[in-house]
Parts: sequence; C-alpha cells; structure tokens
Amino acid sequence: MQTSEKALPIGSETQLFVDDEIVNAKRGVVRTLHPASKLDKPVLTPDRPWEGQRVYIYGSVCYDPNAQRASSEQRRVQPPFRMWYLTRLGRGQQYRAPGLRERPGDMILYATSEDGVHWEKPNLGRHEFDGSRDNNILFFDKHSPTVIIDADAAPDQRYKMASWNWEREKYGYWVAHSADGLTWNEYSVNPILMNTDERGAQSAPAGRDILEAVTVARNPRTGEYFAFHRRWGDVGGHTRRLIAVATSPDFLAWSSHDLILVPDEQDDAWIQDSEQRTEFYCMSGFVYGRQFLGFLPVFDVVRDAREEEGISLGRPTSISKSGIEIDRAPWDGPIEVQLVHSRDGRKWERFEDRSPIIPRGEPGSFDAGCILCSADRPVIHNDEVWHYYTAINTTHGGPMPPKTVSIARAAWRLDGFVSLDAGHFGGVVETVPLEPSGERLEVNVDASVGSLVVEALSASGETQPGYSYQDCQAIHVDNVRQTVRWNGNDRLPAGQPLRLRFHLQDAQLYSFRIQE
Repeated sequence: MQTSEKALPIGSETQLFVDDEIVNAKRGVVRTLHPASKLDKPVLTPDRPWEGQRVYIYGSVCYDPNAQRASSEQRRVQPPFRMWYLTRLGRGQQYRAPGLRERPGDMILYATSEDGVHWEKPNLGRHEFDGSRDNNILFFDKHSPTVIIDADAAPDQRYKMASWNWEREKYGYWVAHSADGLTWNEYSVNPILMNTDERGAQSAPAGRDILEAVTVARNPRTGEYFAFHRRWGDVGGHTRRLIAVATSPDFLAWSSHDLILVPDEQDDAWIQDSEQRTEFYCMSGFVYGRQFLGFLPVFDVVRDAREEEGISLGRPTSISKSGIEIDRAPWDGPIEVQLVHSRDGRKWERFEDRSPIIPRGEPGSFDAGCILCSADRPVIHNDEVWHYYTAINTTHGGPMPPKTVSIARAAWRLDGFVSLDAGHFGGVVETVPLEPSGERLEVNVDASVGSLVVEALSASGETQPGYSYQDCQAIHVDNVRQTVRWNGNDRLPAGQPLRLRFHLQDAQLYSFRIQE
C-alpha cells in the first residue's frame, strides 16, 4: 500500500463522528446526541442480607459471546455475562462478617447472567456472613472493582483487577490478578497511585487528594493502561470532586495522576448561592473503536451539610458532632451522565451537547434522582451497546429509606451515541485522507426515509473512476452494518490512501468501518 504523511491510519476499526478528527469538511448536517433507552426496572436489587439496602455498579460487566454458544454445562461454569459489583453495609456490621474490618463496610460481590437482564448471585463459599458461607462475597473492605480480561497475559494473570482498598496498612488503590475472575492474588506493588507530598516524594494517600472510585481501560493498540479516578481539587473557590488519569505500561508501575476534567463556568451557570457548585462524581473511560469515550456523572451540589454536621472531607459514612451515624450523604443534589471523548486517553473534551447521555428517570421512578456511577465500560451484544449504571430514586443526599440504590441497564444501537444528520435539503460529510487496512466499506446509517450515497476520492480529493456518487447504489435502509456498493462492486480502490464523501438526505450517519 502506498502511504502518505497526511493520511490517517485507521485499520479496520469503527470510526465514530463524536468529534471532527476524521472530518475534513461538512455542510448541511448537524451532530446529534442520542440518549440511552432504559429498561422500566432495575436488573439487580439488594435482596440478600449481606447487601444491606444498596448495590452499586462501581465495577465491571464482562460479556463472552463464545459462552453464549457453549453447552448448558459449559455456560454454568462460564456464563456469558459476569458482574463484579459493590455493596456498602455501613458502620457496625463487622460482627456479622469476621473478615470485614473497616468502617465503610464495603464488599465486592459477584453475579452471573444468561441474558444480561436476569442475574443470579451464586454461592461462592469464600467468606462467612451471619455464620454461613452461602453468599456471593468476593472481597471485604474493597471498593470500585474494575476487572479487565487480558487475552495476551499469562494464564494466571488473564484477569486483572484494580480497586480501592480501605485496609489501613494498604490504604489506596490496589491491584490483583486471577486465572478465572474468582480466585485473586494481589500484586506486591500495592498500594498504587500514590499522592505526592510538598517535597515531591511519593507518599501514601492521605484521603484528601484521591478518592475511592476508579475505572481502568487498556488501549489494545499500545497495551497501555489508563486509570481514570476522582480526586479533590480547588476550583472557583470550592473544593470539588474532579477527574484525573494515571497510566501504566504493565498495570504495576503507574505515573502520577494528572487532572483531565474540571468543571467550568457553564457547569456552574445554574447555581443560586455561593455554596452551590458542580462536581464530577467519577468517570467511566473506555476504548471504543479508534478512540476513547467516557460517561461522566455530573453532580449539581445544591447543599453541602458537612460544616453544620461537623463531618470531615471525604468520609464514606457520615458521623455528626454528637457521634451519631447519619445514614445519608452530607452532599445533596441530582446527578446525570454526560458524554466525554478523547483521542489519546490523556486530553479529554466535553461533548458539544452537554445534555445527558443517560438521563434521570421521571419523578417517582427508580432512577429519578441520580445516575450515580456506572460500569467501567459497556458491552456489545446483538448489535446493541449495553451499559450498566447505578440508579438512585432520590437525590444524592436523600435519607435511606426511602432512598433505594440499584443497578440498571441503558442501551443504544451499535455505535449509536452520536450521529451526523441531514434533512430534506441534504448534507455532505467528507473525511480527511484515510489509510485503511481493508477494502469493503460498511456504514451504520438510518436512511429508511431518505438516502445515502458515498463517493471514494483520492487523497488529494479527486473522484476515483467508477466511485462517483452516481456510481454508488443508493442506500434506503436502517442498518448498523450496511455494505456500500458501486455498480455492484463492494471493494474500494486498493493500495492507496483515500477520502470518503458521504451524501445524505433525510438520513442519520452514525459510523463507518473499512473491513479487511
């Protein structure tokens, strides 16, 4: 294949239109955000004694399509869907679980599913609770488990976990490995992601800087790991939750954390008094196609009761001046999830439309108050994107009860977060010069009431013979994997960089890929 310094290597990966990175020019189109569709009830609720009154998907959901095709006995051992999730019992529950030591009462739990909607909580027999080992408890005193399946690793390290560890001697972020996702061995480097003191030396987290929420992504092209976590920082006269990133070549040695997302004046435009503010509660950052996407829970703090209650910064369970535990958070306000994006995992941008990608539900619904946090990444199933999130029926500081905390599922069509849309008068989108590794163009488009045709151009912009829009067989369907053809030919010109020019009328273009 000929190469060009100006051509962008894209391989055969999905190309989204979340930003203009691959767009040279466009006219007559608008970029549209597509909020998730949601089920009418949660997929997992706290119905076991050791789950208390809340379950969170500070955690991971993994889907293995090969397991779906396996025998029933094989699926029993290795189900298609697996979930590592969290519960918080709160203070004073240690007597019920001999291995539970720290005050928050956080535990990592495990669930499985055949269809991703109906979940089972298997008896793992690993830890005692109320005198019995019939439970699905994996870990005590851990929070926010990210589980990565690393196909390139040694068998005993195929599964990697990063989480927050409340244990005093290893307080901070913690990493471990496993052959099966159930029996875990911690790495000797714990804790990771240290704070830096005034002298520039590495020191154990002090609690004020970093916070107990992390998701980890691995860039398959480089093998590099990215840990997206929240930390405290001073912005606009307030100490707020912000988003930082640390990186690692091997999951063990991590760089110091750099801030990547900070609230701005537009975020604070709603406030009505000096104590109110916007914070970023956490972030799920993941690789999708040839870029990074993120789901960012945006927290409108309408009330902060820490000072009046005498509560210290960042405590997971609130204790008042009188010493009485308060089963509600001191920060109150709603939380909705916005879309963010990055090309390298380090420099992040807010999506231009800051309306929610996962909106809160109607008043009285299970997710009316907060979309608190979500799984570290979505799963692709049956040409849909499924993403699991933590749903709260009240605002963040609501009392429990009536506050309920459950796990729910959001969904989009494949690649369906954002589209470029044209109306009746039509629109055109032209890419920058591209260097694909394949020859067959597939588009994800809804042209069911309109049309799409595509031109193939040289890197300098001339229409290739036989690949004009007149030669293209017009597309009039809604399809996530529609092959483009020119006079019956479904192969692009080989051995050279090219541009693509999409002509849309009454159509929505979500993505494309050039298959090998």
